[in-house]
Amino acid sequence: MRRALALLPLLSLAACGPEPARQAEICAIQALPARPGVDRFGVPPGVEREAQAVGAVYGPGVLLTGRIGWWGRCPARADTTDMLLIGPEPWALTKGGERAHGRQVSYGTCYHRRTGDGWKTVACRINP
Repeated sequence: MRRALALLPLLSLAACGPEPARQAEICAIQALPARPGVDRFGVPPGVEREAQAVGAVYGPGVLLTGRIGWWGRCPARADTTDMLLIGPEPWALTKGGERAHGRQVSYGTCYHRRTGDGWKTVACRINP
């Protein structure tokens, strides 16, 4: 009985994860090799403000704010990604940067576009 009660918090956290189809999409984006805050290439499309306004936002932890969902478990993720925005279609953005001793030392955004072949990274920029 105690074991069952001990597992309840873990089961409730698992219920907070994304649906399987969204989880697969998140993991496909996370597996792209671009590292926000490190890589710089291409010309960013003009979708960032719209993505911040209407995109679904995901992060590494469970937050009860209702605005940021947990991105779940993925086997691969850029070590600098702090946040993922999906939308407006066909765009997704990863945001984050490098840290040194817990302090952020760079910040940037990578832009990914869904194509018929899956997700492709279009551009990455480092914020000044």
